[in-house]
Amino acid sequence: MRVRRILLVGLLLLALALGAGGGYFTGDYLDAPEATASGNAVPLGEVSPSEPPLPVKTPIPSTVPALETGLNYTRHTVTLTPKGQPPEQLSIETPEGWRPTKDPSAPGEIKYLDKLRERGVRVEAVEPVTQTTADALAQLIRNLKSSQAPENDLRILSQTSEQVEGDDGNPRSVSTLVYTYIPIKTRRYVIVRWVATDGGDLTTVEMSITGLPQDAPGLDEVLKEATRSVHEIG
Repeated sequence: MRVRRILLVGLLLLALALGAGGGYFTGDYLDAPEATASGNAVPLGEVSPSEPPLPVKTPIPSTVPALETGLNYTRHTVTLTPKGQPPEQLSIETPEGWRPTKDPSAPGEIKYLDKLRERGVRVEAVEPVTQTTADALAQLIRNLKSSQAPENDLRILSQTSEQVEGDDGNPRSVSTLVYTYIPIKTRRYVIVRWVATDGGDLTTVEMSITGLPQDAPGLDEVLKEATRSVHEIG
């Protein structure tokens, strides 16, 4: 009788131990289920990312007043040195009061920024001269589409190729790309233009005019003045 009682107590303790342990491992299994194989096996280095793409940014509107039209302009003469090329002098008109700034790592270009540093004109001397204005435009579109993350909401607004008149009265070929995107929080408005200042169709000058969407009329005026006035010296 004593042996039977001891045996019953031992079986009861064993059942309680198994019940507690089974509950712990069952809970752990449900929280992190065991992975099951599906599809073809691939090396670990080729596993595709499973994270969904980021949502498109919602731009925060800028409260900066729109750029005015009817601005006064100042002529500048600047020496630029495209990489691996001899120095070149350019003359161009930009809005009065926009200050020049040069990046030592980009000696072939110069920027003129307004006092708020919200708008700017970037001018670059293109050397060697090998690409038509239309080809340069097409190349930038490809680069933008491959480099801009989807969440930056790149929008191509227009792309044109035409001839305009320079301040010397001669026609010059230009190609122009207008687009917007959201690099951080605010949507930016960008105009890029390639100019053939020598009367042919090969790009000699690249310029970009940047600002805010509400600046579009003013930026278009700045673009026209810069295009009309830009030329090489010497």
